[in-house]
Amino acid sequence: MNITWETVSPALPPQLGAAGDVLKEALSASGKLEDFLQSAAQADERILLLVNDPHRATQTRPALVALARLIAESAVWTNALARVPRFRAIVATGAHRFLARERREFEEATFAGCGLSVDEIAWHDATDAGSLALVGGVRMHRWVAESRFLLPIGSLEPHYFAGLTGPHKTVTIGCLSAEDIERNHEGALSPSSDILRLQGNPVFDGAVRILRRLESTGKTICALGEVVCGDALLAAAAGDPIEVIDALLPMVRQIYVRPVPNPVDILRLRVPLPLGRNLYQADKGLKNNHPAVRDGGGIILEANCSEGIGPDAFLNLLRRAGDYSSALRIVAEEGYQLGDHKAVKLRHLMDPRYRGVHVALVSPHLTGSDLDGTGIKVFPEVQPALDWLITVVTGFHKRGLIIHDAGMVTVTLGSA
Repeated sequence: MNITWETVSPALPPQLGAAGDVLKEALSASGKLEDFLQSAAQADERILLLVNDPHRATQTRPALVALARLIAESAVWTNALARVPRFRAIVATGAHRFLARERREFEEATFAGCGLSVDEIAWHDATDAGSLALVGGVRMHRWVAESRFLLPIGSLEPHYFAGLTGPHKTVTIGCLSAEDIERNHEGALSPSSDILRLQGNPVFDGAVRILRRLESTGKTICALGEVVCGDALLAAAAGDPIEVIDALLPMVRQIYVRPVPNPVDILRLRVPLPLGRNLYQADKGLKNNHPAVRDGGGIILEANCSEGIGPDAFLNLLRRAGDYSSALRIVAEEGYQLGDHKAVKLRHLMDPRYRGVHVALVSPHLTGSDLDGTGIKVFPEVQPALDWLITVVTGFHKRGLIIHDAGMVTVTLGSA
């Protein structure tokens, strides 16, 4: 059967500046950043850098190099008697875990020779009670509790339940205890938690509350935000974390929000690495773009999945709950576990009483038995997945849509 395919990709601007130039302009334009650096240096207190882990798109090293250049070139610190800002750093992993080899490689690639005086580097472990401390009503990495000057660096991308990623998330959710992350992420079950929705979103609002509580304890937070697409750093801003969002959100929408006129029969979602490393993360492509497929249609999720499926709780809930109402009941009876929101939303998508969408996963690293009992069919290549969907999707109109970088891109229906 011949299918008419349309294609959607991130909308890059026609002219791209060098990452260093984009960052230099943003940092130089931020009086708040220079005031922040001066205050920390005059107080002779180390600034706590909070940076994203290797699975994020953030271009952290260019940001550190640009920060070092700003300090080196500023008239404030050319005086030999002036104190130069000193730093230590947390890799804000949230609930993610990394092997020792991955940590070494990231530290070498990110911090070595960046030009900043970074005395110590820690990797957040949300389950390590010994590294946590109570601050602002939540348990966070103890360095956050100990530090007065916080400088989070993060990239802004659409997020299907937090609304938006960015440095506001790096300095809060990225450094929380596992229990506090779980408490925040339970808000993802709310209909108000949606992609690029900030106002009234319980997950976003929860991060902002933590930000303001940290400030109420006497901490000063100056954020550096980036808009990144692939290898291109498109825009940056520095200052109050929420002001950074206000400055960069229009660019995020311009790059990643793509209109499609109507839902299609078959939706092909391409999720490259690093998001495509397992099904749990690649599922962001589904969450971002499911409105682009009609009820009863089909989705092909193309992801490498070299690291398998992801957390056991996610897979177990999918297997135990054959439909949406069962998923809701199990979560209500047993309590929310981190990741339950993904399984619940997936059940809503696939349940014939709701959306009734058929889902095929194309991965060279998983087989059908890996997802037995989930209703998701696994194929090694796209063509057999497409052949299967053609047999199960009724009322076929031969309309298809391919979305590149589906873990970042999100569609809107209509012309705007």
